[in-house]
Amino acid sequence: MISFKDSRALRADARESLLGHLTTTVTALLLYMFSTSVLAEMVNGLDSGSVLLSLALSVMVFFVVNTCGYMLRIGLAYIFMRLAFRQGARLGDLFCAFRKNSNTAVTLSGFMALLELFCMLPLIFSLSVLSAQGRSAYSVLLAVLFAAGFAAAFYVRLRYAMLAYLHLDFPDLTPRQLIRGSAKLIRGHKMRLFKLYLSFLPLQLLTVLSLGIAGLWVSSYTQAATAAFYKDLMANRAF
Repeated sequence: MISFKDSRALRADARESLLGHLTTTVTALLLYMFSTSVLAEMVNGLDSGSVLLSLALSVMVFFVVNTCGYMLRIGLAYIFMRLAFRQGARLGDLFCAFRKNSNTAVTLSGFMALLELFCMLPLIFSLSVLSAQGRSAYSVLLAVLFAAGFAAAFYVRLRYAMLAYLHLDFPDLTPRQLIRGSAKLIRGHKMRLFKLYLSFLPLQLLTVLSLGIAGLWVSSYTQAATAAFYKDLMANRAF
């Protein structure tokens, strides 16, 4: 009978994998956050005076920014997966998707960016239309659209949470095989992964109390637990 680890055991594995490597993971997360923040600023302030042109620019920039962001997330997955398998990691591993098997990495990143674009398209469209009318008057509508888009994007990330790890583990597979394999691997385990993420919510209080400083440790812990989740999946079922 196949027995998968519960959230407590996965968190224990995550803590063990981080021992002696917290400086590397925290620095990698800082670089990731800085890079994505700089890229995200490109989306703001796109007002060409034309609603259609502003919308087209917003969609294009959102897609490019998210594609680059997912390339970096593959690098984060590489760092934490190596630690999960006790292989050690370097800060430069954050940019591995730009150096190794980059064609597949770009395709997978574009796929994820496209899915998240569809999730956020109603919000992007509304922001473009309302940019000339004063967004504050429609704050409730924008908040609802943001919440709905965020929920949809979270489900997409949950469904394909193992995609980056499979890409790193099986570099010879095609993007289509990796996408299908990722969905197959997580089938029946999305709720277990969701519960693992929920188990970190109490730790978010530390982030609030420390004005965000502890968030770097919590993020490292969460990423390490996700890598431990992947390791547990692969140890108990064939891909």
